Amino acid sequence: MKTPKIYFYDTGVLCALLYITQAGQLKSHYLRGGIFESLVIAEWLKHRFHRGLEPRAFFWRDKTGHEVDLVIERPEGLLPIEIKSGQTVASEFFNGIVYYRAISKQAASSYVVYGGDQTQKTPGHFRTRLARLASCPGYL
Repeated sequence: MKTPKIYFYDTGVLCALLYITQAGQLKSHYLRGGIFESLVIAEWLKHRFHRGLEPRAFFWRDKTGHEVDLVIERPEGLLPIEIKSGQTVASEFFNGIVYYRAISKQAASSYVVYGGDQTQKTPGHFRTRLARLASCPGYL
């Protein structure tokens, strides 16, 4: 993909630039998803950098608009992660991962990180796990 994504590593600065001054404003802000995605990726990058590890990761998007927010390179293969700010799980949260896994034979597992408070494994052969940001495994 020729167009890169832009992430803010300090979501407090990002919110200030968007004139978001109270937490309640985020609940209905049109950029809530992008802010949440930046937060998750920034936390993952900090986790890697603080351990002296390279952040071997990228986002993936094809020319038809399918995308995965974060794909992490690991020794055992690629780990696709979809990031959604929603508090409740919706079936469309899995669309990007399902498509990616159908065309990539390298992904053994996958995650959906979302804004809710439940962690669970989903049924089926995709082995996708819902994870709250606070409960993401350290190897992410």
